Amino acid sequence: MSTLYILLKAFLDPVVAVLILLILGLLVSFRSEKRRYPRIIFLAAFIILYIGSISPVSNALSYILEREYFIRHSGNIEKLDIVMVLGGGISYNKYIGSTLPSYQTTSRLFHAIQLFRDSVAEYLVCAGKGSGNISEAEVMAKAAVRLGVPAARIKVDSTSRNTWEHAQNINKLFQNKDIKIGLVTSAYHMKRSERELKKYFPNVIALPSDYLYSSPKLSIVTFIPRSVNLYKVATVLNEMIGNMWYRIRKDSA
Repeated sequence: MSTLYILLKAFLDPVVAVLILLILGLLVSFRSEKRRYPRIIFLAAFIILYIGSISPVSNALSYILEREYFIRHSGNIEKLDIVMVLGGGISYNKYIGSTLPSYQTTSRLFHAIQLFRDSVAEYLVCAGKGSGNISEAEVMAKAAVRLGVPAARIKVDSTSRNTWEHAQNINKLFQNKDIKIGLVTSAYHMKRSERELKKYFPNVIALPSDYLYSSPKLSIVTFIPRSVNLYKVATVLNEMIGNMWYRIRKDSA
């Protein structure tokens, strides 16, 4: 089942879809005497590539996914018991001999540290295994200490590989299920993360750190294709598949 999940996410990536159509179009053009079929396939590839790379489309999809989190619950942070931040990637640079947090992880961590200080929460929880030799959680914890968070008030979940395991591991970490948790992750990832965490802890406050959606004025420029919009569309579709998959797994459990 997990293989099917990975394949679904891969094939819904606009770049993968376009490449598959281009390959199919080339194969058909070599084997078919009718030029109409490859033209239709190439046109479909062009449409997918263009639509997926313009701002109005990427913003519309981002809005659908993130709209529930446009209002921040800033009035509740004074009552937080813990602040939990989920990793968003790390990278190892052999030339400087260091593993660094990605821009997404950095955004999440800085927001979490600010909330940790403002709420005077008891613990900052850093979660995420990642794919490197050192976990995302450990990278975040080290960065948090350098930014002034006492090491004794940081708890590290360095083994959780996905959203489902984030929730499972923090459930094992804290016996009191009535604690109030400030959950920090990107807005596009918040719905799935919040839902999983609330299976164990009813008092979860969503505190998104960054958004894919922006509010530019429509103009000719917004209809010029840009690769950043392809990234946004791929991210949103990936997350939508994740939300759907987690719901299917819940229903079949």
